[in-house]
Order: sequence, then C-alpha cells, then structure tokens
Amino acid sequence: YVPTLQARQVLRQGTAEAFAQSIDLYQQTLVIAPDYAAAWAGLAESYSRQADKALRPIDEGYTLARAAADKALAIDPGNAVAHSMLGWIAMAYDGDLAAAARHLERALQLDPANLDTFLNAADLTLNLGRADEAVTLGEYVVSRDPVNALGQYRLGLDYLWAGRSDEAIASLRTSLSLSPGRIGAQSAIGDALLRQ
Repeated sequence: YVPTLQARQVLRQGTAEAFAQSIDLYQQTLVIAPDYAAAWAGLAESYSRQADKALRPIDEGYTLARAAADKALAIDPGNAVAHSMLGWIAMAYDGDLAAAARHLERALQLDPANLDTFLNAADLTLNLGRADEAVTLGEYVVSRDPVNALGQYRLGLDYLWAGRSDEAIASLRTSLSLSPGRIGAQSAIGDALLRQ
C-alpha cells in the first residue's frame, strides 16, 4: 500500500512532524486494510519513536506501540518488524534485556536482512556494555544503506559510547545532512565535542 511505503520513508526523517505524519499515513492504510500487519507494525514503531523523543507521554506511547505490535502479530505471527518492535519496547520501556534479546533474535530469524532490527540489536549490545559490538552492527547497517539517517545517527551514538569521537561526529553530521531536523544528532555532536 502506497501510504505505508510513504509512512516508512517519512518516519526515517526523525522529526516530530515526521512521526505524526507517519502515524496518519499508517492509519490511512488501516482504514482501507485493517488486517494489514505491516501497517500495524509500522504504527508500533511510530508510536514508540514519539515516546522515545518525549513527543507523547512515555506510558501512552509505549502502550499504543505494544498494542499495535501485538495486533500485527495476531494477524501475522511471522512479522519480523513487530517482533523487532517488541524487542525495542522490552529494552527501552520494560528494561527487560532478556526479553528484548528473544524478540530481536526471532525478528532476525524471520528477516535476516532487516536493517532496523540490526539497529535495535546494536542498541541492545550497547545496553549490555558492548560498545565495540554495537559499532560493528551499526557499521553493517550503514554499509548497506549509507543514506539511512537513523542508521547514521545511531552509529554516531555507538561511536560516541565506544570513545571514538571523531567518527561519531562524522556519522552524526552525515545524519544531519540527510535529516536536518534531527535534534538528537546536534546534541550528540555537542557531547562528542565536549569529550574531545
């Protein structure tokens, strides 16, 4: 469905307006096709990104995200994106790294080429204190999709936590060139410059 493809692309911009627009586009798809699992999984990601950026109350955002991911899996138990989102929710909201690992492992079994799942796995390894592994995963994503603003941003954060400030700044600046409204990248560049 065209609105779902548009929503996916818009979501990658990483701005408040982009998150709201992606939700609107996913909801348009669901009016037409209420059993379209990919739209539910995408909606889960949009809601969680809003909560991550404090654009929606955290409890509300993650409750909506979990419900959308669960709906996607009720329709299609093999939906890798929904499993990846449940992994993100388990990690970022529940603080349950073991559950996050299980969901992300399942997502990668179902779709071993999904770069967003690799980004979530990189965040999990970072949460486990393994910054060098997070960098490796982030570099893998960026090598396959160098114009992925979110991938560049998260790789920049991985570099930052690995103590590689110059590489962090370069990756974060690339993210900003792809998505100028990504405020988090500006903040992280500031952090990297302070560390230098």
